[in-house]
Amino acid sequence: MMLKGKGWNLQVLTECCCYLIFGYLLFRLTYSGEYLNYVTPRMKPYLYGMSALMLLWTVLEGRKLLTPQYKANLSRSFVFIIPILLLAVRPAAPGGSSMIQNYDGPGISMAAGNGGGLLSARGNQKTPSEKKDSVADSQEALETDTPSENRTATKNTGSPEGITEGIADESVDESVDEIAGETADETTDEAADETADETADETAASEDESPWYDLNGLDEDTKTITIADEDYYTWMYELSSFYEKYEGYTVVMKGFIYKDPEIEKISDFALVRLSMWCCAADLSPIGFLVDCSGTLDFKEDDWVVVKGTLEASADGETLMLKAQSIDKAEKPATEYVYPYF
Repeated sequence: MMLKGKGWNLQVLTECCCYLIFGYLLFRLTYSGEYLNYVTPRMKPYLYGMSALMLLWTVLEGRKLLTPQYKANLSRSFVFIIPILLLAVRPAAPGGSSMIQNYDGPGISMAAGNGGGLLSARGNQKTPSEKKDSVADSQEALETDTPSENRTATKNTGSPEGITEGIADESVDESVDEIAGETADETTDEAADETADETADETAASEDESPWYDLNGLDEDTKTITIADEDYYTWMYELSSFYEKYEGYTVVMKGFIYKDPEIEKISDFALVRLSMWCCAADLSPIGFLVDCSGTLDFKEDDWVVVKGTLEASADGETLMLKAQSIDKAEKPATEYVYPYF
């Protein structure tokens, strides 16, 4: 029952205040850049759009502000209480090793959702041990496909007819064997040529192909790669996908120290940063294992800059940095990595 007359509509006033406060807090979170602790930069326009929607909703609802209502139902506004409190009193931003969960192998995870997997799998490339197995399999296949020497049996019955038949059969057998041998040789040669051509094409394509992204910090003359904060994911993708091109290069990169019993079986620690595809719930570590000689003067979660040589681990299954120096570093303004180019 609606009553016409003077006065404020308490329910409309409460709802308008909730919409306005929520919109303002959302705008402030987005404008200050603190939203990056919870969602990726791609969400920025949507957050601004939501703030504008809250303002528009306040204006539209405010038209009923002077229309009294017989009984106010304030419970409708409670749905905004929790998000308002979360935005007004924000918890500490998640980070560090406490966010690394479901760790089940010595490789540091690439960000899920981009076909990543483990850095120990080296992207789309084969590890040295896998390559040796592949070469051995190829040689075995070629040896299996190569026909053995054809043997002919001459039939000799002791009679002229038998001799004639034996000569005829021998000629036929030799002809068949020659045709079969030539066919098998041609097939083997064609298979070998095709394999060689494919390998040459892949090598040429790999050498000639230029990435669609910029490789900032690369100095090919000194074989040094300096990875800036904004280029972190680009280089993680490049190094894990085309590691052969950069083996032996000196890499300078920043991250925080992460330790795990499985990691310590192979190296001293992992130098990682947390990548975020969508929101804080899908944070995952991305980086390299580090092998340092001597005592490590830093503890877990410390931010450091590691200068080291990119190489394979002793078992040939994992990429790692052989540390030349480890220096203390400040946590970057944007702590997380957002895996897209």
